Amino acid sequence: MELRELREDASIKTIVYSPQTEEGKAELAKRVAEAHAGLVIDTIDRLDCPVGQKLELLQAILDSVAEIEW
Repeated sequence: MELRELREDASIKTIVYSPQTEEGKAELAKRVAEAHAGLVIDTIDRLDCPVGQKLELLQAILDSVAEIEW
């Protein structure tokens, strides 16, 4: 297992164990994507605007992501 320290200058050191298998890498990617999606949804939800505008913003984000060539 690979061990790396991130931000050596930080007051809190973080150790990350990177997945070594393709299955592990895929699972990590899925979890990161879920965390990002949750953050986007929470951020939109906290906006001080009508629900209709929030839905339009979310749809615009989904449309722009759909255009990305993965």
